[in-house]
Amino acid sequence: MSDIIVIGAGIAGLTAAYRLRQAGHAVTVLEAGAVPGGRVGDRETRGIRYNAGARLIYPFSKPFNRLLDELGLREQMVPVRKLSAQCLGTDEDWRIELMPGPASLLTPGLSLAERLRFVTFGARMLLSRAKADPDDAASALAADRVSLADYTRQKIGPGALARMVDPVFRGTRSWNAEDISGAFFASTTPHLIGQDTVHVFRNGMATLPEALARGLDLRCNTRVTAVTRSGTDYAVETESGTLQAARVVMAVEGSLVSGLMPDLAERQRAFFDSVRYNSLGIVHYRLKGDVAPRMNFFARETASSIATYQQSAANPATGQAAQLYAQLSPEANARAIAEGRTGDLHALIEERLLQLYPTLHADCEDRVEQWIERKLPTFYPGYAARMAAFRAEQQGGLAFCGDYLAQSLLTGASASGERAAAQILASF
Repeated sequence: MSDIIVIGAGIAGLTAAYRLRQAGHAVTVLEAGAVPGGRVGDRETRGIRYNAGARLIYPFSKPFNRLLDELGLREQMVPVRKLSAQCLGTDEDWRIELMPGPASLLTPGLSLAERLRFVTFGARMLLSRAKADPDDAASALAADRVSLADYTRQKIGPGALARMVDPVFRGTRSWNAEDISGAFFASTTPHLIGQDTVHVFRNGMATLPEALARGLDLRCNTRVTAVTRSGTDYAVETESGTLQAARVVMAVEGSLVSGLMPDLAERQRAFFDSVRYNSLGIVHYRLKGDVAPRMNFFARETASSIATYQQSAANPATGQAAQLYAQLSPEANARAIAEGRTGDLHALIEERLLQLYPTLHADCEDRVEQWIERKLPTFYPGYAARMAAFRAEQQGGLAFCGDYLAQSLLTGASASGERAAAQILASF
């Protein structure tokens, strides 16, 4: 029998397992997939390389940065500076900075009043930096009461919403601003102002889960079917048998927890039933020739079926061919689900893609369709407060973790794993 079983080898589960093993406990990690990492990792299909989900590492999480130092991963990180995209509008195009700063004031379509409010808002955001935790949406509960759309209109104005916030959130997270609360924005933005650098791992995003998993008793291709109390311990049923553990960390997506735990209290079940995720479709194209690098977001009225379009040049050093990346818009994702076409994504975007890359049929050598069923937890208005209330009640030898319990970011998932490990250690 293990001291502790961790169910799920995403970043939250791996972080928890790493800390628990570091404290001297016997930890077994069960993962349904073939490799650890969950939505953090690399995939390759017929020579087309792409990410499992997360693409970037933001610089603002101090606990996560300490973890990277412990793992010795700093030297494997490559900076990406002044990340931006060209936004395509109806009558004009403009540059969008992914990290807000002085250059954002040059965004066309903003009124003079909005530009002034933007400066004032930025100053207030900087002053809130000490209270706003970028790893925890619950640190900005005042902004959780309204949608991001209303929050932006109130704080800056409708032009800022249409020209800056909406294209970025649709393009990077597949969220419409009216569907999520302002808490994500209000907790992260104070730590983005004045920054101009994000990072990637030189050898791909799988670098992180591989480092966390090193030395763990990790059992991939092991699907858990139920977790129940067995006396003072827990029985973890898998497709190949039942395991016993004194403590359990549930690190699967929040929307899956109720289906795995028949003994949940009614209050807990109600919370897990409130957890929502968005789905995301992406089509990756391998090209015969080379292309110039390019990345586009879209004003909502011009997006149609695509929210992000990217051209990546060939890399002779790695043998990677030039590729196109076409991420479906939230509306196209909803249509794919409604029409049962999650395996037919190219057809949904082909018309729009040909407008962006007219020689696609002649230049495309192969394509891969990627459907991520649960891409990101959706922090809708009121969810961060509900999450904080649930977390406050957690104690004892059963812990839950995941980005849905912290922040819809890689660093949020890791922070949740740290919190789960601390809870388990306190229960001994």
